[in-house]
This record gives sequence, C-alpha cells and structure tokens, in this order.
Amino acid sequence: MQTTSVMDLPPGTLIGERYKLLKSIGQGGFGITYIAWDKKELCQVAVKECFPQGVCVRDPHSGIVVPMRDSYEQRYLKAIESMRREIRTLSGLKHESIVPIHDVVWGNGGVYCVMPWLPGGTLQEMIDTKRESITPEQAMTWLRSLLEALRYLHERSITHRDIKPSNIMFDAQQRPVIIDFGAALNRAERTATTTTSQGAFSRNYAAPEQITGKGRVGAWTDFYSLSATWYELITGIPPEAADARLAKDDMKPLAKQAAKLKYPMEVLSLLDCNMSLRANRRCQSVEQWLQCWEEGTLPQIVNPVMRYRKLLSISLALVLLGSGSLYGVYSAIRGKEPASGKEGLYQSAELKEDLIKYVKEEIRMQDYVDLCAKYQDIITRTGEEHSRQIDRFVAEFSAAIDRVEQFNEAEKLSMDLHDDQERLDKLFIEDNEKLRERFYQEEKAFPHDILKSVKPRNLGEELMMPAVSQQISYEMEQQAISVHTRCAEMPERMNLTNEYLKLSRKLEEKTARLYKEEYERSKKEENQKIEQKA
Repeated sequence: MQTTSVMDLPPGTLIGERYKLLKSIGQGGFGITYIAWDKKELCQVAVKECFPQGVCVRDPHSGIVVPMRDSYEQRYLKAIESMRREIRTLSGLKHESIVPIHDVVWGNGGVYCVMPWLPGGTLQEMIDTKRESITPEQAMTWLRSLLEALRYLHERSITHRDIKPSNIMFDAQQRPVIIDFGAALNRAERTATTTTSQGAFSRNYAAPEQITGKGRVGAWTDFYSLSATWYELITGIPPEAADARLAKDDMKPLAKQAAKLKYPMEVLSLLDCNMSLRANRRCQSVEQWLQCWEEGTLPQIVNPVMRYRKLLSISLALVLLGSGSLYGVYSAIRGKEPASGKEGLYQSAELKEDLIKYVKEEIRMQDYVDLCAKYQDIITRTGEEHSRQIDRFVAEFSAAIDRVEQFNEAEKLSMDLHDDQERLDKLFIEDNEKLRERFYQEEKAFPHDILKSVKPRNLGEELMMPAVSQQISYEMEQQAISVHTRCAEMPERMNLTNEYLKLSRKLEEKTARLYKEEYERSKKEENQKIEQKA
C-alpha cells in the first residue's frame, strides 16, 4: 500500500458535499485513489482523482489542481480527457466483473470518479502475499469470470488494453472485477490502424502490437494481457516483456512446466497460445477460447490475408452475382456508370458524403447542434448570473463585517454567513440540475439509434450505413458531452467557496478582536469595582 503523498487531499475533505475522504490508498501515473465515506448511501466508496504525475501540483491552501507550468496545460487537459473517456466507456456497462461508475464530481480544478469500494484487494496483492494458497480450481473459476467480462466488452467493441494483476480487484464475494478503463478503446475511437499512441500500457503485460505500434488491436490484445497475468499468477514470476521476447524469446512456456504446476495441460497450452507474439496465433474471440478449453484443442492459425480474401470472395459471390465489381453494382443502383482508378475513389467518397448529408437531414442534425449550442449559451448566462449573486453576497457580508461592533453579533453573523453560502451553493446545483433535465427532455425528441431511424435508399447506402451511423452518432455524443460537461464543471461553485473562505477569515479576525476588546473592557470594569470597594 502506498504511503500518503504531500499531493494527496487530507482526510476529511468533502468531494461534492457528499463523499468524505478517509485516506489515500495509492497513486498511479494518472490519478490518486482514495477510500471515502458516502454520506448519502452510508457506505465506503473508492474515489479516483485525475492527478497525472509530473504534470500538475496542488495548491496547498485551496486544494485546486493546476499544471506545474504553463507548457504542461495541454498534457493536463489530455489527462482530464482520458478520464472523461474512461467515464464514457464505463457509463453504459453493467456486468458483475466490470467496475461500475456511481458518480462523477467536478471540483478543485479537476474531475473525480466515484466507484464502489472493492474490499478484496487486487490480484497483484494476492500474488505477492498468498499465491501458494490459490488453488488451480479457484484460479480457473476467476479466469472464466474474467473471460465472460471480456466477452461482454468485446461484444460492445471495447478493448480494455491494460489487463494486469493490479487492474483486477475482488469484491466482498471474492469475485474478480476489472478496473481502470483509462486505456480502453471503444468503437467510436477505433480505426483500422489503431496503435499504441492512442493509449497507455503496462510493458510486462502488453501485447507486441501495443508496444511496437504495428498491427491491429482487438480481442486478441486483451487475451495476451490476461494470459500474461495468469502466467504470473501460476508461476509467481512476471512475464517477460513482448519487445524483449521479439528480440530473443527466453520465456519458458507454461506447458513445459506442467509437471510442477498442477494445472490441466489444456489450460496451460491455451495460455501459452494466447501469449504468442503473433496475433493470428492467439484466439480471436472468447467463444473460441472457451471452445478450445472445453475440447482440449488449440485455435487454428489465422492467416489474415487469406481470411480477408475469403470473406471478400464470399461477399462478391453473393452481392455481385457476376456483374464484374462491387462498385459496378453500386453505381448501377445509383444510376451511374462504374468508374475506375482515382476517379472511382473520389466518386465513392462523394457518394458517402451524399449519404451523410441525407442521414443528417433525416435526423435533423442541425437542429440537434443548435439545441446543444442553445443550452451552452443558457449555461453560460446562468453562470454569469451566479457570479453576480456571488458578488452581491460578498459585498453585503463584507459591509456587515465592517459594521459589526459586538462579539455576540459577530457570532450570529458567522452563522448567517455559513447559511447563506450553503443556500447559494444549493441554488447553483439546483439551477444546473434543472438545465440538465430540460436538455435531456428536449434531446429525447431526436433519434439516437440511427440504424433503426433512417432507412437506406438503395443497396449501396445499406452497405455504407453502419459506418456512417457510427460517425454521426459519435458527433451527436460529442455535442451532448459538451453540454453535460459545462453543466458539471460549475466554476462558480468553486468561486463561491473561495469567497466564503475569505469572508470567514475576515470575520474570524474581527470576532477575535471584538472578543479581546470585550474581555479587556470586562476586566477593566471588574478592577474598577474592586478598587471602589477597597
């Protein structure tokens, strides 16, 4: 367990007026994790704060996180965006072996992600402290649970890309749970040439295609990491990094250690297979892994060139029906002659643009963009009104502090100051929640499942529709996120807190002075009475 850092928020700090931090439990490259008490649900939770190491610092007085220097601002904003991406990825997932997001809180210049507290610790801690007591049966039960979790992710076109012992935790029932989706790649971000530059990785558990940046990332990438994790669980030795193995592979296969490992040979062989340096030698899906496990076989080697040639041949046979080319059929449907060479490529791009325009008109995309822009403007004006209320609050209480002349009046003013600050803070939250709800209600009028809402006009558009719908859905998601983010950030709440602290200090100084004056006056009067009696 990591010791407390000077950058950690102190115990007792309130996040979002609901989560009271109990202690820091660790700091990784991108954030600090705390155990906190949920005052509403009356239970412990885990709170992850975006705090990239070597990029930012914390103001010791206000607790606000800021870049270490101006040139680091973009790196800090990228870290914030990485956590936003993790939140977006997890927000739509529901599986017992995938950590859920309970809440997202903005504050201290950054973002906090609230998740359930998993009391069973990490698999890494188990490997380090009680690996010998983990039976093969228990380890294989955990492996099946994690494969089912990966099946759930892969069916939604999400690749985790950072499976490792420290990213697997256990709940109260000792079920394994995958955490930390900061490097996850989802459908909206996926391209045909996705490489390591689009996500962090842990070297000893990362597949070759992640480290080298060459080759496609997919289910097979997660299988490599999961197998590398189980290699360490079974042997107690961290696996050799893939880039070192590419130069000279000295890692001893599990199957060659079967006599002393007490695991079924089919399990060890499959783990070795899924740690192959070549992606096409690994399983390509969870279904394939489980089928091989049950049958005691290994997956057939996938030749990507032959696989795509075969798929293309089948597609051409079924779709073209001997017409000569896919574009020939497509062009005939559109009423155009087939083109060749670069001209054909340009014409195909024009047809895609025409489909994008058609779909956007059907779903009223411009109206949706205008709606998001309208709410961003409303949120901005609401924030300006909040700022004016803060100015009035400061002016009124500053004048009241200057006027107060009695100690008991100063104490009453302190209570009024606290009550008014809470009233304004509550008002700001309510205003933004109302805006968010209004936006949500208006947004529902627009279709979000484009494939069901828009009918292609011909076969060519039907072939292009999945990619186009994905692109437009992502554009709509980004528009909505911009509104929700503006609602959640609420810098006026931080301004209110800062101004309240300044007024509190001013009032405390005035109260202390009045108390001293009143005490000295009382002492003087008492001495005078004693002198008169004497």
